[in-house]
Amino acid sequence: MSAPRPSLGGRPLRLGLFIPALRRDYDRVQSALWIRALQMLEPLRAAGCEVHLNNPLRRYDVAVYHRGMRRGAVRTVRLLRRIAGRVVWDTCVDYFDRHEAADAEQVACAREIAGLAHGLCVTTEGIAESARRFNANVFVMPDPVDMEHFAGRAEPNLDAPLFGWSGVAHKASFLAPYGEFLDGRLLVVSEAPPALPFRYTFARWRHATFPAELLRCDAAFLPRTLESTYTRNNSSFKALAFAVLGIPVIANRLPSYELMARDFAAVSFLEDHGDDPAAALAALRGLSADPAAVRAAYDVHLWARRLRGWLEAL
Repeated sequence: MSAPRPSLGGRPLRLGLFIPALRRDYDRVQSALWIRALQMLEPLRAAGCEVHLNNPLRRYDVAVYHRGMRRGAVRTVRLLRRIAGRVVWDTCVDYFDRHEAADAEQVACAREIAGLAHGLCVTTEGIAESARRFNANVFVMPDPVDMEHFAGRAEPNLDAPLFGWSGVAHKASFLAPYGEFLDGRLLVVSEAPPALPFRYTFARWRHATFPAELLRCDAAFLPRTLESTYTRNNSSFKALAFAVLGIPVIANRLPSYELMARDFAAVSFLEDHGDDPAAALAALRGLSADPAAVRAAYDVHLWARRLRGWLEAL
């Protein structure tokens, strides 16, 4: 039998966040952990939750486990069921089927965790569609942005642009086919310099300096293949970090980017221009890069309130 639904009686929601990492340093954990857990702590408290991180010695109304998807994660979820009225699994990757980033163990464990959890929190509707095969209670929360941290406003120069790309270094390989277009006018913000067949400027990723590095750019250049559920169902955060600063975006048509484009007009999709980056850049001219709507739609405080509402209703 499942645990009885907690009755809050007007008190704060007792919420435990659990991540598979001992560190709380944004620069030393996976991006998904600081985006969906660490930076959510204070907004959730502001939304009326009593929040603790990686503390199994308390009892919770809801415990949220982030990211893990192997046998140890299954054991952790079973433990959390003993100390929480409800357990939620938060995943930013579709681990429910095999692809280049999900092996057989991960898929089996993801499906088992989905069966054990009382609800799943995911980043995109594509992941939600996969997840609902194993748990009917799925909440879609896009990766939110701390607007106080990303507080600047860009002044893009599309006549002589410096393009920007940020992410894990090995994923910069998607840039290689555009070397002639990007040569000498690309800023890569990553944990290490990627191997690319053209000249670029490198800045090491640090959470504290990340917004300032992006503000050096005039447009984001974010190509990505859409050949599997892993790539198609990616979060919007890579593009979103630029958009909330008012930096136009050139990218491929990820569903999450299309959703973001409803709130940020300065997005040009390579597919619409025959994969011609020069034509995609030209299409940005005249488009408004006003970030007000996208900042309102993805604000971390808005999503903390929405997440609390869903957690209380579990």
